[in-house]
Amino acid sequence: MKPEVWGWVTALGGPSGTGAAVEQALTGERGPLLDAYAEWLVEEGIPAGLLSPAETERVGSRHIEDSLSFLVGWPDVPPTTLHDAGSGGGLPGIPLAIVVPDTRVVLVDRSERRVRLLRRVIRVLELRNVEVQKGDLEELRDCEAITMRGVLPPERGVPWMQRALRPGGVGVIGLSRRSDPDFEPDEGTVAKVSVLDPPGWLLIIRKRGH
Repeated sequence: MKPEVWGWVTALGGPSGTGAAVEQALTGERGPLLDAYAEWLVEEGIPAGLLSPAETERVGSRHIEDSLSFLVGWPDVPPTTLHDAGSGGGLPGIPLAIVVPDTRVVLVDRSERRVRLLRRVIRVLELRNVEVQKGDLEELRDCEAITMRGVLPPERGVPWMQRALRPGGVGVIGLSRRSDPDFEPDEGTVAKVSVLDPPGWLLIIRKRGH
């Protein structure tokens, strides 16, 4: 992991915030799990079509580090339960599950083939805080926290996320990786992750209510 990304992640929420939990995980026995997951993506995920072969040399920088940036939605306290909608190959859900082990992460995908692959990788990595749910996104309701990366365009993802979140819930949608975001929201906050190259842009949705 690039030193800049490490500094950005561990600074989240200050010394007692989410960054502290991330730092504790990465400096302990769970740290190597990110490398093991990256290796699995290269050795099994790419041949299975979860990522393009062109991504082989940048799984870490473009996918693992990008996934960790989604924690910007929860800088103070990690969520109790996080749903990763349209998880695909487990991005960003699996990297987040590794670095916040007290969070229950539910990987949601409608493809039986991808579900089987996800169940395999969580067995390989022995991730006890992760489960896989086969189902359509429209089935999600009353969620505390949601991540979504490369599944729906934001103009469709925002209203969907508002339906899926519970009052007070938070969702993070991945936008483009370019110099400027490709979406100007009517609601939510756009956060720039400048340590990524090109920069990452994330749309943070907070559903009103308690």
